[in-house]
Amino acid sequence: MYLTEKLAAFLGKKATILLTIDKDREQIIVYGAINLIQTIFSILWIVIAGFILGVLYEALIFSTTASILRKYSGGVHASSPNRCIIIGTVLSSAVGLVIDKFSYDISLTNTIAMGIFFITASFIIVILKAPVDSIKKPITNTNMKKKFKKNSIITLIVFSIVIVILSTLYETTLKPYYLKIIHSIILGILWQSITLTKMGTTIFEKVDFILKSTTERS
Repeated sequence: MYLTEKLAAFLGKKATILLTIDKDREQIIVYGAINLIQTIFSILWIVIAGFILGVLYEALIFSTTASILRKYSGGVHASSPNRCIIIGTVLSSAVGLVIDKFSYDISLTNTIAMGIFFITASFIIVILKAPVDSIKKPITNTNMKKKFKKNSIITLIVFSIVIVILSTLYETTLKPYYLKIIHSIILGILWQSITLTKMGTTIFEKVDFILKSTTERS
């Protein structure tokens, strides 16, 4: 059992004792704790990588956006927490570099069009797929599944409002970093939504397999 799973199981058992809750609620707490602890570790590594590469806030906004949506929508998991952190760090840094290089070349009009298309697609995916839980820690409570789906939709709505506000600020001030923030949020939403699909799962699992094979050989 990995460190994140041990900590999550510990928190779940403590909650069971202190709050006198049933096994279903303990299961939910453990599921949430695994995601929370793994998110904290992931963000720490992304901060380090982003700072070194000079794309700290782009990588951080991208990963934070995806993580917030993932908290409710779930998504494909790597075969180990460590490999999940590696994939997240590399992906966030790579996306940060792309945003840093190309963001200024995309106009506000094209940004809005891109945002409408990708976020609409994300809404559809979330409504159809979320929540996608872990095989090891499945959510068996129907009401909790409905709650997670509802929260996923609300999260997308909030992000959409934030994007509208940032677009207005850019149009008013013409400060280019607003575009970078918008692009980071849009791509974070898009990536997290893709991880809910069969195609995203296949891509993620192939990358995970390559990492697993590489680490086992070394």
